[in-house]
Amino acid sequence: MNSGIVSLADRYKAKPVLRGLVQLVPFGIGSAIDSFLASKLAQIHEDRFRVFFDELAEGKVEVTSAIAESEDFLHAFGATARAVSRTRRREKTKLLARLLRGAFAESIGSIDEFEELLSILDELSFRELIILGHLARLERSTPFADSDNDLQRAVKVWPELEAVVKTQMGLEPEQLAPILVRLQRSGCYSEITGGYWDYTGGRGRLTALFYRLENVVGRIDAAAV
Repeated sequence: MNSGIVSLADRYKAKPVLRGLVQLVPFGIGSAIDSFLASKLAQIHEDRFRVFFDELAEGKVEVTSAIAESEDFLHAFGATARAVSRTRRREKTKLLARLLRGAFAESIGSIDEFEELLSILDELSFRELIILGHLARLERSTPFADSDNDLQRAVKVWPELEAVVKTQMGLEPEQLAPILVRLQRSGCYSEITGGYWDYTGGRGRLTALFYRLENVVGRIDAAAV
C-alpha cells in the first residue's frame, strides 16, 4: 500500500469510515518522473489531503457507514477529492471539505445543488473567492437604508472594498475591475446596470447563490485569516 495512504489511514484509526475513505484517494504520482520529484509531489499530495480529512473530521455530523456507502455520497466524495487534488491553497481545501460535510449534514438539498456549488469552488481561484468574501462582509455591515437602491448601497461599500483589496492583496482598482467582470461567470456576482444618473458602471452586488454557498461552507472572508 502507498506510504501516503498508510500515513493518513493511521491518522484516523479512531474513525474507521474516514480511514476507509482515505483508501479511495489516488496517491499515485507515476513512474515517468525523477524519483526525488515523485517523492516531493507525493508529500504535497498527502499534506493536501491531510488538511481535507482533518477538516472533514471536524464536522458535527459523523460520517457513518450508511452515509459513506450511499451512491450520492460516494459520487460527491470522488468529485470533491478530484477538486482537492487541483487545489494548492489549504484554505480552499478546507472550504471543499466543509462543502462535502454539507452534502451529508442535510445542509444541501440535492446532489445537483452540491455539484453546482462544488463547480463554483473548483473553478474560482482562492483570490477570487476572498474578493467575494470581502464584498460579502461589507454588504453585511452596510444594510440598505430605507431609500437605497443596489447602486447606492454599492457606492457606500466600494471605497473600502478597493482599499482592503489593495492593502491585503496588492490589487489596484484598475486591476480589481476586470476580476469582477470575470467573476460574473460564477453566478455569485452581478454588475449593476441601468440608467442611473452619472453612473458609468463597474459597481456590483453579490447574488443569492453566493450567500447560499456561504451558508454551507461558512463565511469565506474568514478563510483569508
